[in-house]
Amino acid sequence: MGYALDLAVRGGRSVSPNPQVGACVVKNGRLLGAGYHRVFGGDHAEICALREAGKEAEGADLYVTLEPCSTPAKTPPCVDSILAAGVSRVVLGVLDPNPRHAGRALKILEEAGIETVHGIQGDRAARLIEPFSKWIRTGLPFVTLKMAQSLDGKIACFNGRSRWITGPEARRWVHELRKTSDAILVGKNTAKLDNPRLRAELSRSALQETKPWRIVVDPRMELQPGCRIFQGRQITLRAVEKSYLPKCAVPKRASGFANILAVKSRRGRIDFKDLLSQLGGLGISKLLVEGGGETAWTLLHEGLVDRICWIVAPKFIGGRSAVSSLEGDGYSNPNTCPSPRTLNCRPLGSDWLFEGSF
Repeated sequence: MGYALDLAVRGGRSVSPNPQVGACVVKNGRLLGAGYHRVFGGDHAEICALREAGKEAEGADLYVTLEPCSTPAKTPPCVDSILAAGVSRVVLGVLDPNPRHAGRALKILEEAGIETVHGIQGDRAARLIEPFSKWIRTGLPFVTLKMAQSLDGKIACFNGRSRWITGPEARRWVHELRKTSDAILVGKNTAKLDNPRLRAELSRSALQETKPWRIVVDPRMELQPGCRIFQGRQITLRAVEKSYLPKCAVPKRASGFANILAVKSRRGRIDFKDLLSQLGGLGISKLLVEGGGETAWTLLHEGLVDRICWIVAPKFIGGRSAVSSLEGDGYSNPNTCPSPRTLNCRPLGSDWLFEGSF
């Protein structure tokens, strides 16, 4: 199962919004076949592993990180191929998180006389598919909020300069994080001041030329076409207040500029719940937020963040007017502040990374 989980990770975001899945076929302690889901719409992990094992799969054990699909979609249901292969036992990491399908494949296999076991390395298997689990249950993407700040909580100097607060190791880690994301979201202030491209520099694949998608929250369309976030082959979506669109003459799709998402407003601000719902509807299951203090505050305050990645550089910036990592109204009582569960804390060169979940 550990090897199957290692294989599953290789699928990366190319399988999104499907989950990452790995599988192995084993008989008498010998590995006969292994595979993983490589690309959305392609063969599932079980099919790849069974194909590699061939006729030797009969009477073997099949290890799968996620319960096999039992209903037809872009590919036939994997449970049919498992039955046809004649395996004697199926060992699972976790059940299908979709409430409509959970346990269905298990029942089909057991009724056919195939022994089943589930929950093997279940915690690790569940963590691997967290984004898919949330997306399939709620229609919303799994939101990771990333922030890079000084020891005193600043993300830019009083004059707006922010490059570079963190060191090269931390920046390389962020590019790796981007490579696992379907889309990256920033606010208009970040797009204007930092003028980022939001690319994952360490990848040169054809997929990387269009992904991750770039989402910029620009309620009143204040950003100019020259911003780097609108350039290149990556898809860019511009979140604009729905009430503002009739006042401007920009078409819904402006070639070479951005696709426009008309988002509801609430109390004079972008409704982030509506925005996330629209992004989920477009198949985005893993959203990385690299916005400024206002965007971070809004998402945290509204309970829309699933995971945080806070990078702290050992330096002081100071300044009353310097932007902090969390702006907004703030909380009035330390006892009511959101408190993430610590997942990891480790050095990134001279900086420190804190990872937590809600």
